[in-house]
Amino acid sequence: MISETSSLQRSGKVAGEVSKEIEAEMNAIKEVAVANNRTTDVAEPEDYDTDLEEEKYPKCYPVSMEERPRVIYMKACQKFHLTPSSSFLKGMTSGYVNLNHQNLGSDGAKAVALGLVLCESVSELHMSGNNIGQIGTKYIVDMLRENDGITVVNLADNDLQSYGAQLLCEMLNDNDAILSVNVSGNNFKPTDAHLFHTMMSYYRCTLKELDLSHNNFGEYGGKLMGEALSNNDTIETLNISWNGFGPNGAKAIAKGLEENTCLKSLDISWNGMEDHGSELIATAMAINDVMINLNLSANRIGPKGLGLILKAISSSKSIKSLDVSRNPITFEGPVIAVQTIFEFPECGLESIEFRDMCVPRQFLPILTKINEVKPQFRVKHGGYVNASDILHHSMEQRMEYVLNDPMMRLLQYIHERKLRLADLFFQFDTDRNMSISESEFVAGIKKAGIPMTDTQIQELVDKLDADSDGEIDFGELKLGEKKYLKRIEKLGAEMPFGYKSGKPASRPGSKKSGARSRPASNTSRPVSRASTLSKDRPMSNSSKTTERPKTVPDTLPLSRILKDATATVVDNFILNVLIPQI
Repeated sequence: MISETSSLQRSGKVAGEVSKEIEAEMNAIKEVAVANNRTTDVAEPEDYDTDLEEEKYPKCYPVSMEERPRVIYMKACQKFHLTPSSSFLKGMTSGYVNLNHQNLGSDGAKAVALGLVLCESVSELHMSGNNIGQIGTKYIVDMLRENDGITVVNLADNDLQSYGAQLLCEMLNDNDAILSVNVSGNNFKPTDAHLFHTMMSYYRCTLKELDLSHNNFGEYGGKLMGEALSNNDTIETLNISWNGFGPNGAKAIAKGLEENTCLKSLDISWNGMEDHGSELIATAMAINDVMINLNLSANRIGPKGLGLILKAISSSKSIKSLDVSRNPITFEGPVIAVQTIFEFPECGLESIEFRDMCVPRQFLPILTKINEVKPQFRVKHGGYVNASDILHHSMEQRMEYVLNDPMMRLLQYIHERKLRLADLFFQFDTDRNMSISESEFVAGIKKAGIPMTDTQIQELVDKLDADSDGEIDFGELKLGEKKYLKRIEKLGAEMPFGYKSGKPASRPGSKKSGARSRPASNTSRPVSRASTLSKDRPMSNSSKTTERPKTVPDTLPLSRILKDATATVVDNFILNVLIPQI
C-alpha cells in the first residue's frame, strides 16, 4: 500500500510526481478502511473444529473507526523504520497533539499526516521546530485538506520557504475550519508576502489568529500587509514582529489599520519603524476603535517619539495595553509617559510596559496621582534608578495614610479642644450606660463637626469595636488610641499632641515637705582597678548611645513631625517595618 521508494529518491522527484504518490497512498488507506469492514460470507458447521485451518487461514477482524488512525500510524512508522511517538498517540486520544521540537523530519511528518487523515478527534496540531522539509510539508498540507476537525495549526520554525508558503496559502483558501495558524520563523521572502496578502484578502478567509513573525518580508512585505489588513475582516490577533518593515512599511500598515474593523491585538515589535513610523501606527490606532493591545517594543523609539505616540492614542478609549519596552527612551521616557496620561485622564489605557527601563524618583508621585483617578492603571518597569527611591516613596505614602486616618482626626479634635479621652467618651455616651452604640458614635462625630466621611466613620467604628458587639466601651476606645499611637511610634516619628512614648518614664521625686535627701558622704568610694583601666580604653561602637531626636513642640502639625524624622529612624523603619512587608 505504501510505496517502498526510498526517501532520497522521493526528494528528487518533481512536485507532480510527489502529489500522485501521496494521492495513491491516501487512496490505499481508504481501501484498507473499507476492507476492514468486510465479514466472512461462508457459514461454518457447528462441529467444525480444527486449529490447523485457523493457523493457515486466520480470521480478519474489523477495526473500529476510532482505532483506524492509530493502526495506520503504527503501520506507517513500521514502513518508514520510525519509532512511534508516544506524544502523538496520547494526542490522538486527548485531541491536542504536541510534537514541538521532536526532530521528526520528512518521514516523521509523513507518518503523522497519514495517521491524521481519518482522525476526527484532534483539534490542535503543533509541530514547530521539526525540519519537515518540502515532502513533509506536502503531506501535512494534503492531510489538512482532508481533515476538517483541526482548528489550530502550528508549523513554526520548519524552514517552509516559498514552496511551503504557496501550499499553505492554497490550502487555507479551501479550508474553512482552521482558525489559528502559526508559521513564524520559516524564512519567507518579500515575494512570499504576496501569497499571504491574497489569502488574507480572500472573501472565504476564516482565520482569527495569524503569526507571521521572524520572517523576512521587508519594506515590500509591509506594503502588502497594509493592503491585506484593509481588506481582511476576520483576523483578531496578528503577530508580524521581526520582519524589517522599517518606516515606509509602517506607513502602509498604518493606512491599512485605519480601515480595519476587526483587529484587536497587534504585535509589530522589532521592525525598526523609528519615531515617525511608530507615530503613524499610533495615530491609526486612535482612528481604529476596536484595537485593545499594541506592542511597539524594540522599534528605535526615543523620548520625543514616545510622547507623540501617547498623545496620538490619548483620545482612544479602546486601547488598554501598550508595550514600548527595549526602546531608547532614556530615563525621561517613563516620566513623559505618565505625565501625558495624567494630562489626558479620558485615555482608556490601563497598562504600559517599560520592562527594561528604570524609572527616576519624579516618576512615582505622578503615578500616585494617576492611580487616584484610575485605580486600575498599572506600569511594568525594570526597577528604580536609585534603590532608596522606592523606600522614600513608601515612607511618604505611609505618612499620608497616617495623616488621613480617621483616628488621627479624632485625636486632633481632642487636642484642639484640650479634652481628655474620658471627656469625649461621656460626650458621646448620651444615655450614660458606659458604652457608646454605633448610632451614638455616628451622631456624636457629626455633632462635634469632626471632618469625616460616612465611610471613615464606619471604618473607625469597626476598628474600635474590638469584640464586635456593636458597642464601644471606654476600654476599647483607650485601646484604639494606644494602637494608633503605637503605629506612629513604629513609623519613626515623635508622639503627636503631647503624647508620651511607650517607654516608662523616670520615677518622680517626692513632694512631701518632711522628706529629706540622703546626706552626701565625705569619704569617696574606692575605685576598682578595672574601672581605672576602662577610662583609657576606647569605647566600642556597640557601647555608644545614639542621641534621641529632640522633642518636637506640641503645636507643630503631625505632617511636620513625621517629616522631621532622623535618618536613623528611617533606617529602623526600613529594616523593621517595610522590608518584612515586602
